[in-house]
Amino acid sequence: MKKEIILKSILVLVLTGILVLVFCAAANLRAEQILNLQTTCIAARDIPPRTKVKPEDILEVQIPMEYLQDHTLNTKEDIIGKYTDIQGKIPAGSPFFETMLKREEDLPDNPTAQLKEGQSAYTLETDLARLGGTVIPGQRTDIYVTMTRRDGSPISGCLIENARVIAVKDHKGLDLDDPQSTGTPYLAILAVNRNDLPYLSAAETAGEVRLFSNGRSYDSTKEAVMADDTKIVEYLEQLMNQESESAVS
Repeated sequence: MKKEIILKSILVLVLTGILVLVFCAAANLRAEQILNLQTTCIAARDIPPRTKVKPEDILEVQIPMEYLQDHTLNTKEDIIGKYTDIQGKIPAGSPFFETMLKREEDLPDNPTAQLKEGQSAYTLETDLARLGGTVIPGQRTDIYVTMTRRDGSPISGCLIENARVIAVKDHKGLDLDDPQSTGTPYLAILAVNRNDLPYLSAAETAGEVRLFSNGRSYDSTKEAVMADDTKIVEYLEQLMNQESESAVS
């Protein structure tokens, strides 16, 4: 008799627990229906101007639909990889508005927007020691290469003349005149002919590449011209031919 009473008591407790769970679930469902919760994204931290948004910069939250503002981006897929506007940062906890973000190709200072037909943007890691004189965007510069031949003898010379400087950025990717910039050059972005990229790549692999501003009058018909009469070009062609032959064999 005592055992039967215990079993009935346990059964009552179990049924009561189930009823409580069902009630809570129903209450939550009803609350969600009333609030009409919508998943959206907010900034996980302060995101500075002209910064590429990464997954760790985003938090997904649920808020009532009526609190959602117009023109917000609500999915990570619509946000990740875009750049914050140059006019201001996105504060932590803020929604992502369409006007706050731009695709890389739509940036007004995007280097690719400043290229002429047949050109590519060539990015060179640099520093104060490797910049021969002051190099600023819009300026023309000569690209010099210094290498050591396989026999140990040095060789150097101008590889490309009158390459146009598109941008000079610090290690954060900011233009040097940006208020948030460190002011120390880290990357120089140049407009060069697409066909000359293999020479530049081989030069960086085999030696040191430096930029030097020149005082010559600039000829607009001869931008980023390969200095074909220099020994450095001939030597780079030899290196590239040897690499091609090795790859075939």
